[in-house]
Amino acid sequence: MSSKGTIVVISSLGLVALTAFAAGGSRSEATPFASAAGSASGVLTAAPAQDAPPVDQVPRFNDAGELIRPEGWQAWVMVGASIGLSYAEDGGFEPVMEGSAPGMFHNVYMQPWSYRHFRETGEFPEGTMFILAMYEASQNADPARGGWYEDDGFLAEIHLKQEDLHETGWGFYGFGGDAESASMIPGEANCYSCHIEETALDNVFVQFYPALRDKLPAEGSD
Repeated sequence: MSSKGTIVVISSLGLVALTAFAAGGSRSEATPFASAAGSASGVLTAAPAQDAPPVDQVPRFNDAGELIRPEGWQAWVMVGASIGLSYAEDGGFEPVMEGSAPGMFHNVYMQPWSYRHFRETGEFPEGTMFILAMYEASQNADPARGGWYEDDGFLAEIHLKQEDLHETGWGFYGFGGDAESASMIPGEANCYSCHIEETALDNVFVQFYPALRDKLPAEGSD
């Protein structure tokens, strides 16, 4: 399957070639990233392998254009967690009964290479993925006598930074469990407008992530 071209993204990781949509709007099964460096003539030549993100930590798409579930995401950097967090005006759920958990645990992970880039530059590089994983709250295992711990969970959603996905430069993909791939949630969905309106930085809710929010610009700065 031939592609329409290549987009070259410059970051602290070096020149990274991002494969664009293949003909008909589908994407290659291979990783969209390829380590490269440009010569004065514009010809791309191989760059040192260490400059490229690990192949298992970059977005991959199948022939249908669906984002493929990343392998090993559980070992990525957990940047934040919450329990019972809702964005709805009324809380989004029924009042919690006394003695019940306030909701599910929400853990958010990002790739180690993207995390390092953000810590160094204060910017999310192209290809950044935030994974939202959800876990049942439990207190059933001994010796627990109070509080809550994470029980069984699943990969719920991925927030991907890629400029050709949406006008915001980001796309949401709902996995909702064991799905091996997922289509992008349409750009008219509330998640896009909510992130535009409530973002602390670049359409990301950095305000909820202690591993990132110290890099937010100081209030009142340009």
